[in-house]
Amino acid sequence: MKNDIYLEWKLLKSTFNSDLQESLHQQHHAVQLIAMVGKYLVPQQADDSNTNMHYSKERDLLVGNKLINGAYVALHLPDLKLLLVDENFACKNEISIVGKTKSQVFKELKEILKNCGINVTNFIHKMHYNLPAHGLDKGQTFKITNPEALIEHTFYRSNAEIILCDIASNYNSASSVRVWPHHFDSGSYIPLEYNSRNEITKSISIGWAIPDEMVNEPYYYLSYWTENHTLDFNNLPSPDTGEWVTSGWKGGILKLSDILNEITLKAQYDLVKTFFHSGIKIIEDHLV
Repeated sequence: MKNDIYLEWKLLKSTFNSDLQESLHQQHHAVQLIAMVGKYLVPQQADDSNTNMHYSKERDLLVGNKLINGAYVALHLPDLKLLLVDENFACKNEISIVGKTKSQVFKELKEILKNCGINVTNFIHKMHYNLPAHGLDKGQTFKITNPEALIEHTFYRSNAEIILCDIASNYNSASSVRVWPHHFDSGSYIPLEYNSRNEITKSISIGWAIPDEMVNEPYYYLSYWTENHTLDFNNLPSPDTGEWVTSGWKGGILKLSDILNEITLKAQYDLVKTFFHSGIKIIEDHLV
């Protein structure tokens, strides 16, 4: 039953620290291999969705888009292993990336794909965006400094999948929840209105993000877009949980540190759910 969804929530207990930050860097750089497969080896999409992934919370896997042979490239988050899996998630091949550079992993992946009948002639080690500077881009090898930190990140990602799918399910037009490799966020896009040419004119985005220049810890976000006017969040009522960001990027955020103030599964889940329900209602009542 939908009212019992909170029972799937993973209780968060750990204050964000350098070990958790480094585990995110390792995973963020590792999924670029999946994004490269999407960029060069699957049909291209105008919105770049060919590079994104979905999260299988039952298997702790980030899974890319389907290859021509029906296989998928995936990352097992707890141990940093790249897998080649079929549609039933049966593993056909795997690469342990720990102790290897990004270039070494790319070459190994390219050879595996070639041996599976994939044309890798145009498969190159390059993306159309840059990640924040890290030693992995200068020849450092992938490493696991704290296994528990990698596990904690699976909790983040699993919880995001649970709550975002729950919120998105209230809207027939909402996109499926996907993980985007550039910012490594989980998100869904909710169209609200269309014009006579069936173009989206108003929309809401919901998601979970890793630390960035705006927030120095993981956080949930909520934003609104319209083609018709500049947004002003300064005079909106405060959301029941979280806060509005009113300059630069505009929208709502709920930080990990706020979630950690709650100590039960239901309380944490309800806090995040209230953030989205409250924020979306305020946007619909005052901006849409």
